[in-house]
Amino acid sequence: MPRQPTSPAARPAADRRVRLRRRSGPGGRVGGWGRGPGRAAWSRPAVTVAVICACSFTVSLVLQATLYRDGSGDADEAAYVLQARMLLDGHLTLDAATMEPFFRPWLTGEHDGRLFTKYLPGWPALLAASQAVFGTMAVAPALVAAGWVAGTYRLARELLDDAASAVLAAALLAGSPLVVVHTALPLAYACGAATLTLASAALLRGARTGARRSLLGGGAGAGFALLLRPFDAVLVLTGVVVFALARLRRQPRAIPARVGWAVLGAAPFVAVLLVFCRLVTGSALRMPLSASDPLDRFGFGPRRILPSEPTFAFTRHLALRALQQTCTAAPGWLFGGVVVVALAAVGAVAARRRAQRLLLVATVAAVVGGYLFWWGSAFAMPGLRDGLGPHYHLAALTPILILAADGARRLWSAAAALPRAAVLRPTAAGVVVVTMVLLTASAVPGKVDGQRWVNDHNAFLAALLPDRYPAPAVVVVTPQVPSRYTQVPYQTLRNRPDLHGRVLYAADLGPATATLPDRVPGRALYRLRPDEIADPAAPASFYGSFTALRQVGGERIRVHLVARLPAGPAAAAGAAAAGAAAYVRLGAQTRIFPATPAAASVIDATVVVTSGEPAGAGEIGVGAATLPEELVVGLVQPTAAGPARWEERIPLARRPTTGALTLLTPGLGWRQVPGRAAAGWLPAPVRPTLAVAVGLD
Repeated sequence: MPRQPTSPAARPAADRRVRLRRRSGPGGRVGGWGRGPGRAAWSRPAVTVAVICACSFTVSLVLQATLYRDGSGDADEAAYVLQARMLLDGHLTLDAATMEPFFRPWLTGEHDGRLFTKYLPGWPALLAASQAVFGTMAVAPALVAAGWVAGTYRLARELLDDAASAVLAAALLAGSPLVVVHTALPLAYACGAATLTLASAALLRGARTGARRSLLGGGAGAGFALLLRPFDAVLVLTGVVVFALARLRRQPRAIPARVGWAVLGAAPFVAVLLVFCRLVTGSALRMPLSASDPLDRFGFGPRRILPSEPTFAFTRHLALRALQQTCTAAPGWLFGGVVVVALAAVGAVAARRRAQRLLLVATVAAVVGGYLFWWGSAFAMPGLRDGLGPHYHLAALTPILILAADGARRLWSAAAALPRAAVLRPTAAGVVVVTMVLLTASAVPGKVDGQRWVNDHNAFLAALLPDRYPAPAVVVVTPQVPSRYTQVPYQTLRNRPDLHGRVLYAADLGPATATLPDRVPGRALYRLRPDEIADPAAPASFYGSFTALRQVGGERIRVHLVARLPAGPAAAAGAAAAGAAAYVRLGAQTRIFPATPAAASVIDATVVVTSGEPAGAGEIGVGAATLPEELVVGLVQPTAAGPARWEERIPLARRPTTGALTLLTPGLGWRQVPGRAAAGWLPAPVRPTLAVAVGLD
């Protein structure tokens, strides 16, 4: 038998590498925390990271039950939750005919008569699994928080081979406000970043050691990342793959097998992606994001999230401005603020393991550079400081914090050469830690205040709604800015995918809303108008109204109005009536009823709206009108400060089957207040000044 080599130079490369790693830290241990002879596999770094994971998991659950109990206010959360509920019901799409036009969910596209969400199914599937197993979707974000911490430790350990730096990186990630916030929300950004971190660590380890379990797990993670945020997966994993292949250039025979195992792990998820796209968009190569609207893509020019929404002009100037604001806001979302950024710079320029550091820097550059061309980065600028933060760039967070942790480790080691290092090093470290804590704490109040405003808004909305409804109901949601999606202004008002809930929320589509009762027979109708002002002339007037609605339908509809002209204490009836008039308007047809002093400042009039031709001056025919339309009943009264106006705008439509008219009453009240002409029409009740009664003639 040949003699085994005994000198270090003669030992096999793999044996030399293992021994060198064990001597890389003080006392012959990796980073001072290596496993000595007889030490259990559950080593001190692992225990520390497990504790950090448990803390992150707990913090996520607590925040979801308190500060973020109704989400962040981002309407996209409703889309993820809806898709999760669809999966629980066994559906990938929804029937467009059932949802249109009043119940169409936010962020949905349409193909072949079916509605699909703009998002891929990875994260909704995790939310659905959490609901099925634990009875709540809250566990999924909490597991993401713990998994992201563990993945950061594993990736740092794999790249830098230093346990202390890896533990510190995990702690920095767990304490960063951006991570804390996003792991408490039903949004996919954190899950995408956590998955890519875990996948990168497993792929790099598998490429280095050939461990099949790591290669399969890394490939599966990469495949699952494609079901979450495919663009992030390309930005991050491209560098990982190039790095791994470069390290294997001297072992070309190992490349096919290791690549094959990774591809085998990714294959099921890629297959799911292709099948899902084929089923929902009609093409395996067409993603739901672009299928819902071709203008929702990368690059400059007109951009839009849905065909029903306004177009956004995305220019190079806006892209650079968004980049500048993102870089300015980012330190406020990291634990330690600008200090951790400075430490990351130190870690990036260190000489040891330069290729690994270059990979981390390249990953950050790829994410930041890639999203320079995404129009959403500019659209999200208002929320960069105290909203959701630079959420598109979450995939760059782990590399930055790994570099920062290593930078801190380098400075700590370098300080050992200073005079009186035993005293100066702990003192300096304490000062730095306190500074980092203070910088983080100073950035938190604005974010908390912003979320409390969202919570107050949600609580106000909930207070307008009754605790119980006497019968199955439909609530027409009327925001100040019209929207066909109730989740855009009020993301907590969500329907079940099958529309079988006891309470449904319907979008107010203006005059077309008159046809809503025919779509939901047997349900009571109400209108929720959160922006209605009780009295726009009063500076501290209350907001919000919840009103029962009634449908009136027939060939001839009688509209009876009673207008009581307001007058000051010293004003005579004749003065109040001078120039005042009530009117009923439908399209280009108007009937005017002037006030007279003899009527004691009261205008009492009746108009009949008929589906045929009008028989006289007291009737309005809709034959020439284009329906649906608003039937406007109004009052105008001149004052010294300008005209005062009251209008009730009643939705009017024609039933397509019979041609009969249908109204939804009471209509929306609007007022113009003297002296506030610039404010225009204000949402406000018009009674008792203007009372309108609608019935069949």
